[in-house]
Amino acid sequence: MSTGEIIEKPLVEAPKQRDALFDVAKGIGILLVLGHHSFSNSARLYTVSHSILWWILTFGNRILSFSVPVFLLISAILSARGLINKPAVGPFYRRRFPALIWPYLVWTFLYWCARMLQDPNARKRVPASIFGHVFRGPALLVHFRERFLDLFWGKAYFHMYFMVVLFELLLLLPLAVKYVRWRKPGFWETLFTAFVLQGVIMVIQHVTAWMPYPGSCALWYLGSLLPGAWIGSNWDLFKEECRKYIKPLSVLIVITGTAFLSEEVKVILGVEANNYLTNGSLTIYASCLSVIAVMVAMTLTEKVRWRKVLEPLGKNSLQIYLIHPGVMAVLERPRIASLLSESHIAPILSPALMLSIVLGMIWFMRTTKIEKLFFGR
Repeated sequence: MSTGEIIEKPLVEAPKQRDALFDVAKGIGILLVLGHHSFSNSARLYTVSHSILWWILTFGNRILSFSVPVFLLISAILSARGLINKPAVGPFYRRRFPALIWPYLVWTFLYWCARMLQDPNARKRVPASIFGHVFRGPALLVHFRERFLDLFWGKAYFHMYFMVVLFELLLLLPLAVKYVRWRKPGFWETLFTAFVLQGVIMVIQHVTAWMPYPGSCALWYLGSLLPGAWIGSNWDLFKEECRKYIKPLSVLIVITGTAFLSEEVKVILGVEANNYLTNGSLTIYASCLSVIAVMVAMTLTEKVRWRKVLEPLGKNSLQIYLIHPGVMAVLERPRIASLLSESHIAPILSPALMLSIVLGMIWFMRTTKIEKLFFGR
């Protein structure tokens, strides 16, 4: 072969680029989560109960109840696409779980420590025993059974349940993808199947109460799991036909959203609500809105200004999710909350300040190269 015929080949295959659409979708998702939590906190801290502003913030909190299902749907889509390209289940688990296990354990421990700082009884040293060896330690940490349950159900702090649900969703996803590839259902059949199965699980849970915390179990989010598996397995088809789904999904969102909010008003007013109607309508409402959110991300990805804002948030969505409740707890302290309330724009200032602090912490961790210690990445 002559010199002119030599074709240079890269020594190392170029790394696969991230799909900006999913970072934009995650950026939308994390803003929805922050809004969901901030509306609730602001209503409690900075408004008079049952005032007009209180109702606006409370309704905003309930409307954004689909924020976690959005993240689960996006995770299901991404993971399903990965399984289609590399169907082996063992390598799939080895790729996905290490990235979640380390930050989950680290932040579970950090929130345990935060609970000990807040509660003197939790940090009081008490006797404990391991394999016959007696020692003394902080009460919260040496209650091993309770801490195991914290880990199993994601109860170290109120938001950690999402990580447990994500673990379980990834465990179930190969089965969901296998069903989609075997059955080859359409989009609407998949959605209907998810809702029927979810309804059956809700009835079983109501009768048996076998799950102490159903919201911490992936079986409570089949409206994200099955549609996510279908969309990920039929990504090109979904992009081509998704506009056909907008009107029917919007009708379902209005009907079920109205039913869900009506039941939530009963809860707020102390009137007994219908659990079947509440949970059933929320499942359909959240699932349909999550699909719409992915479609919105498709549109915003093409708009440079929106993409510049949302894509970085999406790339750091896990970090933001794990950090922000701790920052919110600090901002809720009486002296700080009182200072913020004097501004008369506390419902806006507080979440803006919280997000700024969280992003500053992420920047500091990255700059000082300690981010991997906290997030494994």
